[in-house]
Amino acid sequence: MKKVYKQIFLFAFLITFTISCENEDAKIINIDQFSNSGKILNLEYFKTKGFKEVKKYDVSELSGALSAHFGWYKDTLNNPRDYELRFYKDHESALSSKKIVEEVIGENAILATRDVTWKEGNSDRRVNRRGAGSGPGSAKAKYLYYLIYENTVIMCEGLNEEESMKLCNDLVK
Repeated sequence: MKKVYKQIFLFAFLITFTISCENEDAKIINIDQFSNSGKILNLEYFKTKGFKEVKKYDVSELSGALSAHFGWYKDTLNNPRDYELRFYKDHESALSSKKIVEEVIGENAILATRDVTWKEGNSDRRVNRRGAGSGPGSAKAKYLYYLIYENTVIMCEGLNEEESMKLCNDLVK
């Protein structure tokens, strides 16, 4: 009889566990990488969400940009995470910057300042995650994912693309 109770308990536990996992996955909804509802955002919008500006970049050589900012926002564990925000007059102008954004994003990012199209702030887009004994040239791209959300390009740090995507989504939700 005890064996029957154990089996019923185990079955009930597995059903409960499965349902709770499904509900957890359902809560994770990422916005589209390129999304637009017609809103025009500015730095103040992100500051009201908790974004802290560290540096304002000179955008005189960044085609079409109104402003660009380096700063941080605390993640769900209360750790500050780095972001770069670039503001354009509208969504179409932000979309036109895809090529220049993608050259500094991800595993294949261009890291050398001499090789990037827009040089301003390039050192802020790199991180050195080298271990003991690693030498020069071990820098990696800090930003592994980006959104073009409304009129804003949002570049998000992360240890991998999945984490970077989550951090981008956390900032705009």
